[in-house]
Amino acid sequence: MNATIRKLSLSFPQKLIREPLLHNLSTRFGVIFNISKANVTDEHGYLELSLEGGTEQLDQAIEYLKSRGVTVEQS
Repeated sequence: MNATIRKLSLSFPQKLIREPLLHNLSTRFGVIFNISKANVTDEHGYLELSLEGGTEQLDQAIEYLKSRGVTVEQS
């Protein structure tokens, strides 16, 4: 399998702060994440990270995040 790496910025609301979003990505879609920057408060979360995996798995993982209410920007 050829691995692809995508760099993402994630913003999410207070209701998602305690949800294990990255763990879910890893276990459900088999992607690897690496956090490069994080700023999480009681009101809001912001992460910069890279995701590594197959193209289809990455697409599914990003759609999962969006479906949960996460704002996803690819860089």
